[in-house]
Formats: sequence, C-alpha cells, structure tokens
Amino acid sequence: MKSKIEEFIESRANMLDVGIPDDEKVWKGISGELQKTRKRRVALLRAAAIIILAVSSGLTVYLLGFKSKNGLNEYSLNNVSAQLGKEENFFRLTVNGKLNEVRKSGVNHEDFSELMRNLEQIDHQYEIYVKDLQEIGNQPRILKGIIRLYELKIRVIEKALNEIEKNKKYEKDKQIL
Repeated sequence: MKSKIEEFIESRANMLDVGIPDDEKVWKGISGELQKTRKRRVALLRAAAIIILAVSSGLTVYLLGFKSKNGLNEYSLNNVSAQLGKEENFFRLTVNGKLNEVRKSGVNHEDFSELMRNLEQIDHQYEIYVKDLQEIGNQPRILKGIIRLYELKIRVIEKALNEIEKNKKYEKDKQIL
C-alpha cells in the first residue's frame, strides 16, 4: 500500500511527464564526485609535502655547507689541546653571561647595536685566526691571538656594562635633583 504522499508524487510526475529520480543513481553520482575531490585533495597534499620536504632538505644542506665553509662548525681550540678547549669554553661562558647582563640591563637598542657591531668585528678577526689555525697548524702566535680576542671581547662588554651603570646612576641622580 502506498501512502497518500507517494500516490500524490506519482500522479504529479505522470502529469508533468517527469520520472521519479532513481535514488541509487543520484547517490552514486554524488559519491563519485566526492571521490574525485578527495583524490584531488590527496594529490595536492602529496605535492605540497614533497615540495616542503625538498625545500627543507635543500635549506639544511645549504646551511650545513655554509657553516662548514666558514669553519665555525668544525674547529675550535679543543682540537689543539684539551686545556685550550677548557679555556675557550670558560671564555665563551663568560662572554655569554656578560651579554645576558647587557640584555637584562634595559640598555637603549642603539647603544646595544654599537656594542654588537664591535663584537662582530672581533668575531670576524676570530674567524680569520681559526682559519689560519686550520691552514697553518698549531702556532703559538695564533693561539695567543685567539685568547687575546676573547679577553678583548670581555673587556668591551665590561666597558659597555660600566657605561650602562654610569648612565643609570646619572639618571637616578638627575631625578633626585
């Protein structure tokens, strides 16, 4: 027995000469379209993943090559002797600690950039010494030069810290008056 609604739909379909749609065909068409969009989406995601992988691996290879070209990643005073390696580590820790003090002091960014330029010049000279050490070998003059550069770096940072303290004291005294 057909319900009244089904009879009404059939009578209307007969009047308009339109057939009743086949539900199975309609759903197959919809699911087929969904499958096509899924396949396109998966293909697009795979292509994006391949591109990201290629770019990131290329960048990694480039950066590793850049570091090894500069010798920054390969050579230190530890390669010469364990004692010099310990001294170099001590100097690096001291420099980093003092730089952290400068950062925490609330120094003006312009003054801080000048300090960083000075330190970059020292680092450039350090790179030259390390390159010479690799090419020429264990020469006392080169080793002393490297140690002097670390000492110079610490003195430059300490001088900047002293100037920061003087400026803070001056500002404090100025506010009191």
